[in-house]
Amino acid sequence: MTAEEIERLAAWCTAAGVGEIELAEAGFSLCLRIQSADPALRAAASEVPKAEVLKTVRAPGVGTFRLVHPTTGHPVIERGQPVRKGEVVGVLQIGSCLKGVVAPADGALGAALAEDGAVVGYSTPLYELL
Repeated sequence: MTAEEIERLAAWCTAAGVGEIELAEAGFSLCLRIQSADPALRAAASEVPKAEVLKTVRAPGVGTFRLVHPTTGHPVIERGQPVRKGEVVGVLQIGSCLKGVVAPADGALGAALAEDGAVVGYSTPLYELL
C-alpha cells in the first residue's frame, strides 16, 4: 500500500465517521486510529466525495468469490450492466453454502477487483460500481 493510498483510506474513514481500522494479510498489517482534530485529515476528508465511499461492492463475509455461479456455470452478472441497490451481483461460496453479494447502491457494474475463485475476507473490494 502506498502512502497516497493510506492517506486516501484515512480520508474515507474520517468522512464515514470511522475512528479506527485495522487491515491485515500475509506479511502486511496496518492500523489507523483517526483523530478528527487533525486539520490535515479533515481537509483531506472534505476532498473525498461522499458517493465515492459507496462506489465499491464489498464481500459480505469470508469465503471464495465467484464471478460465475457454481451451479449454473454462467456469469452472475455482466460488466457494464445496470444494477439496483440490493441486487445480487456475485456469489460468495463458504464451503457448500452460497451467499449473494449485493450492490450497495444503484449504478452500473464496473471492473471486477477480485478474480473468480479468490479467497476474500470481510469487506474485500470485489467490483467497482459506476
